[in-house]
Amino acid sequence: MAVSEMKVRTFPATGKSDAARMPNWLKWGALIGLVQIFAIATVAPLGVSTAYPQFVGLVLDRLFPGFAAQQLYLREIGTGVTWEVMLLAGLFTGALLSFLLGRMKGGLHSQPAVAPVCVTGFEGSRMRRYVRAWLGGFLFIFGARLAGGCTTGHMLSGMAQMAISGLVFGAVAFGTGMLFAKLLFREPSR
Repeated sequence: MAVSEMKVRTFPATGKSDAARMPNWLKWGALIGLVQIFAIATVAPLGVSTAYPQFVGLVLDRLFPGFAAQQLYLREIGTGVTWEVMLLAGLFTGALLSFLLGRMKGGLHSQPAVAPVCVTGFEGSRMRRYVRAWLGGFLFIFGARLAGGCTTGHMLSGMAQMAISGLVFGAVAFGTGMLFAKLLFREPSR
């Protein structure tokens, strides 16, 4: 078929053709790739889980002078407001702004765009959901420190550098996540 015979479908709202319309996963994936390239070129591969012990070590060292110097792990990773701590603060700030802007757009009492997720044993009250979120976050960070890195460090940075450990970690993380989602999540009751 000649190019002149091909029909180009356009969308009424934007007037863009199918070819010009890039899927969201590709747009955001390309943006993450550009951020990763910038991070590697300027500082180091992205990673955020080290920021927690660095920041907690800083706080404890201020409360108990000399604490960080006595801890082998803190001597190895350092303490302070590092670029990783600033990245973590940016992630938190960005998520908060996204939430607030979404609420402003839809009204103060608007419902979240994402349907509530029911986890067996944690359904019901708001406090149970907070406990679930905190527990999940704590286990995530604890596991990340045991493994020497989080999903950002192992998957995003590791896979970007074609590290076998990053590829293995990604496969295991997704497989385990799918298994536990099947075991724990259920449809919300009506």
